[in-house]
Amino acid sequence: MACKVHRVRYYNPKPQPINCVSFNKTSKQIAVARGDASIEIWDLNYAPYLVKFIPGVENGSVEALGWVKDRLLSTGLGGALIEWDLQKLCLKTTVLLTGYAAWCLDVNPDNTLVAVGTEQGYVNLYDVENDEIIYRRLFDKQEGRILCCKFNNTGNVLVTGSINTIRVWNVDTGHAITRMSVSRRGREVIVWCLDILSDNTIVSGDSLGRLIFWDGTLGDQIESYSTHKADILSIAVSDDEKSLFCSGVDPVIMNFIKVNKNTGKLTEAHWVKNVQRNIHEHDVRGLVIHGEKLISVGVDGYLTFSSYPPKWVMRLPPMIPAPRSSICVQKKLLLLRYSNHLEVWKLGSYATNNDGNVLISNVNTTLDSSQTETNDLEQDSTIDVISKAKAENTQKQTLKLTGKPTKLVSVQTKGKKQIQCCALSPSGELVIYSTATNIRMLKLDTEDEEQSNISLSKLLINGLPDGGCDCVAFTEDSNTMVIHIAGTLHVLQVDLEAGATPVQTINLEK
Repeated sequence: MACKVHRVRYYNPKPQPINCVSFNKTSKQIAVARGDASIEIWDLNYAPYLVKFIPGVENGSVEALGWVKDRLLSTGLGGALIEWDLQKLCLKTTVLLTGYAAWCLDVNPDNTLVAVGTEQGYVNLYDVENDEIIYRRLFDKQEGRILCCKFNNTGNVLVTGSINTIRVWNVDTGHAITRMSVSRRGREVIVWCLDILSDNTIVSGDSLGRLIFWDGTLGDQIESYSTHKADILSIAVSDDEKSLFCSGVDPVIMNFIKVNKNTGKLTEAHWVKNVQRNIHEHDVRGLVIHGEKLISVGVDGYLTFSSYPPKWVMRLPPMIPAPRSSICVQKKLLLLRYSNHLEVWKLGSYATNNDGNVLISNVNTTLDSSQTETNDLEQDSTIDVISKAKAENTQKQTLKLTGKPTKLVSVQTKGKKQIQCCALSPSGELVIYSTATNIRMLKLDTEDEEQSNISLSKLLINGLPDGGCDCVAFTEDSNTMVIHIAGTLHVLQVDLEAGATPVQTINLEK
């Protein structure tokens, strides 16, 4: 069945890199923090889908994330430990740290303690039981920033990585019990990531591209591999501790497996290289193992799922959470949502003959093989769909246009705050959008029938609680709209002159 489709080639949101990632093994949800300080929570129980989105703030920073059961914590260059309200999608608790900017955090296996590593070399330890964040102690100050930290499987030991040094700490006393030097021939070496296994083996990745295994008790180096040409930024170890992955500035993902080697009467365990995957084109900043799948994130902004064997890759692009657009069919208006601004476009018009039939352009397009080329990267497994279409030589007919798409107006949020949701009324006369702090409704005033000139005027919204909303919708006649705020639906009557007034409130939590 033929249908007319508008290909919106002028929608170009800026992709945001992913700074860090944290996986909740209980709920099978993954939290990712992007470069604009926004946080996304994805449900991985079945097909991955975005369940919650927390907008970032200007000049905000999220450098590390951690789950405490179903609570989400974060820290960053602002020098605070933050707990997020996952119902209202806003800040719940903020605790200032000693040591200014923070680079890392980790939660112990019992979900009772959180350790945060800071710029000035302090480890801040907090109790997080009973839905609280209570200061417990500072560890002894060390020289240089702490860039990574990890509890062992008992929670009694914390391992930290910094410049030239790995330290093993006693959590009860806050004193270092073992110190390991990673410097090489006087060169400064940064320990970007580490993990500690149940047999007290420490695995570290550093700025020389080395993956090193250490004896956590004696502080001796066991094995060392020069796996990458540049910094290793992330390590992920499987639950059975028989496999691990590492990657970083050199985006090749290396897999090592644990094998037993017989040496006389003794059997020794060694880590050997298994496979390597070329999945990313830019820095990989986070790795998580979920069952048989590896989740990798980084500068390209993609949430990438892969496995081997079987050899399989799936990429979720860095898109603004839906809805990203809204349309007025009657006036052929299109509202496009960006991170901190909106655009209203007039769609193009197609030509018709005297009988009212559409005119076809002389240019027919087919799927070009160049559309499926991805340099040396492994292709997304969903590329098979394109391959089948190419095999069938699918053709598309392009309609002859009499008018090109035109941008009518652009709306910038105050203070460049991120937009949480937006909508265009079916009549094409109203635009409403919300940030984390306020809801704003604008009237589109057209000066001519062609809508070549549009002016904006602000309309009042009365009777709503302070703050923003996370969802808004108009009825078909544009006279009523429904807004969702913190578990409550607000039904408002809309007037083009007087604004919007609440007529009903529905509490969804009861």
